[in-house]
Order: sequence, then structure tokens, then C-alpha cells
Amino acid sequence: MRNEQRTRRPQKPKPTPPTGPATPGQAQLNERATSLWRRGQAWFYADDLLAPVAAAELVRVVDAEGRACGLGMTSPQSKLALRACGAWAEGVLPCREAFFHTRLAAAIDRRVGRLGTQDGARLVHGEADDLPGLVVDRYGPVLVIQVTASFVEASLDAIVPFLAERMGAETVIARTDVAIRKLEGLPQEVRLLHGARKEQVEIDEDGLLHLVEPFTGHKTGFYLDQRPARALVRELAKGRVVLDLFSYQGAFSLSALKGGAASATAVDQSERALELAQIGAQRNGLLGLAVERANVFDYLRGLRDGDRRFDLIVLDPPAFAKSRRELDGALRGYRDLNRQALRLLAPHGWLVTCSCSHHMTPPMFEDMARQAAAGLPFKIALHQRVGAGADHPVWLSMPESEYLKTLVLRRID
Repeated sequence: MRNEQRTRRPQKPKPTPPTGPATPGQAQLNERATSLWRRGQAWFYADDLLAPVAAAELVRVVDAEGRACGLGMTSPQSKLALRACGAWAEGVLPCREAFFHTRLAAAIDRRVGRLGTQDGARLVHGEADDLPGLVVDRYGPVLVIQVTASFVEASLDAIVPFLAERMGAETVIARTDVAIRKLEGLPQEVRLLHGARKEQVEIDEDGLLHLVEPFTGHKTGFYLDQRPARALVRELAKGRVVLDLFSYQGAFSLSALKGGAASATAVDQSERALELAQIGAQRNGLLGLAVERANVFDYLRGLRDGDRRFDLIVLDPPAFAKSRRELDGALRGYRDLNRQALRLLAPHGWLVTCSCSHHMTPPMFEDMARQAAAGLPFKIALHQRVGAGADHPVWLSMPESEYLKTLVLRRID
């Protein structure tokens, strides 16, 4: 056999990590992080970069060989040293006004069909709109901003005037009272940024009026992301007896009654939330609402040995898993709640069950539901999967953006 000698091409030398500080206005990825960027990764840590981050700023991002990747925001205090901000003209680093105005205008234009005078809608959804660390929710004439990144915080003087003028906002509020801001060294606070202080505003969701308290309500004042699930409950509710668990201000209960439910019982620990539910029923001319102030776990245990049954149950608890360390306990809590709720279903009844923790992945949540249904004396069918509305887009390369999961289950007899 003839031996053939192969000629090897010379290997390109790997770039040597610089020993000095980063180039001003630039962040350079290492080889591993370069590969992750190309696959759509949005978050990068200090050891993903070839030089340490010196300031919270907008930067050009380049790969391990110095080729342009796009834009990013840096943060020297956070574990997330760099957040991806999407593409821009190659080699160009825009001023912050040009960057924010361009990105904000594009985000608003994508939601143009949801911007009636009394609509509630998310205008900016963080990374999904190439604006990491920024959420903007609109409640008619009121805008509520949530900021979790240092550079965004420092740029509010460029963001707020543009939003107020573009949307004709009478009020702009910062709801920056979230614990994650501690990781950026930012204070937790609620403050008025623009216009007149409005304690309440009313929004219209498909003909159903909801009262929102933007300074004090949950999240930014209301659960805008559950709009598709509320529409589904409205479709399913006609003639049914409904139980709304962790009801907050009863948006699911009101949707069910608007859809023709025979009755709806809203259960929550917040007295103010239940007052808002009753105000909402009166404002919409809806009959059949009952409210129960109670711990939902205790409430369900109290019903366990009785004969009360429901045709439609909505189970929308707060996020039980705010970190990966809490997942095991969260799974137990979800499983217990769902099993008890399934036992309370009338024949052919429906359970709409939700999780808003991004640590609870869709496969994990569905497996929990299967465990909760195991051994029951009737079958449970998975009828439908529902997520957040189109104004809360999911980024396929960032699974964390699919934080809201809703399963529609049905008892089969």
C-alpha cells in the first residue's frame, strides 16, 4: 500500500487575551462567548469577556477576532457584565439618544394595533425588543417603567421625554421597586417621572373595564400578560360555576362573568385586591361575584372533604421559584395546589393552571401537572397550552423569556 503524505494547513493562532483594560466603547468576547453570541445568547458574565468592564455604558461588541457583532450594555457591578442589544450599522456606536429613540420607536410600531386610548399593553419587553433591563407598560394615558440595568437607569432623561411625547402620556411612573435591582447597585423605589400623579386609571380589555392602580398594584399595576388566558376563560365560562384562586383583583372572575358564568368566587389574601374585584363587577354591571379573603392552600384544604364542586377553576399563583434553589419546593407547592384543584372539578370541568416563574420550564410544568393528575378516579386531558400575549414576545434563543405557562386541562368522565 502506498503511503500518502498529507499536507496540513497552518493553524491560525488563538488571540491572546489583553492584559490591560477594555477599549472604551467596546466589549470583546472570548471564543466560547463568541459562539454563544452567534447562537443568540443574550447575557454574558465577566469571564466571557477578554477584558474587564469599567463602566455602565452602551458598547460595540466584537468577537474574539475583533469582528463586529452588534451592540451591548455593560455593567461593572452586576454578575451580568454584558447584555446583548441587537444589531446596528457595523462599526457604528450610536449616541444613547439615537439608540433608545430608534429601539423604542420600533417596539411601539410593532404594537400599533394595541394602542387605543383605553388599551393596556406592554410597549417594551426587555431583551425581546433589544432593550435589556427595560420594561414599559401602558395603561391608557399612563406609562409605567421598570428598570433593572444601570445604563438604562442613567439614560431615563433620554427615554422618558421621548415616550411621553410619542404616546401623549399624561403620567410616567417608575416602578423600580423590584429586588433584582440590588444586583445592579440600584435603589428600590417608586416615583413619578413625568406629568400629573394618577392613583387610578381604567383600561378597556375587549369591552371589559379594569381599574388599575399603577403606584401600588402588583407588577406594574396589572397582569397584562394574562390577556390570552382571560379571553379563553371568557369563552369557556358560559353557564359555569367558577373558582378563581389567587385572584388578585378578580380579572379572571370578571372575564368569566362577562362570558356568562353562573357565578364566580374570587379568593385572595389581599383585602384591597378583593375590593377592586367588587368595584370591577359593579363598574361592568356584572352579577354573581363572591369574594373570599383567605390563604389559598388553607381554603382548598377546607373544601377537600365537602361536596362543593366547580365547573371551571383558575389557578394563577405567584412565582414560587424565584431562583433555581427554590425549584424543588416550588414543584411540591404547584403539585399540591393542582391536585387539590383537580379533585374539586365537577364532571367535565376545566382547570386553567398557570406558572409565571421562568425557572419552571414548560416541560417541568407539564410533568408537574401529570404528577398532580396521577391516581385520580377520572382522566385528565390536556386541552390547550397558552402563553403571554403578542405584546410579550418570546425570544426562541432565550428560554427565560417564556416565563408564563398556562395549561388548560379538562376532567374526562
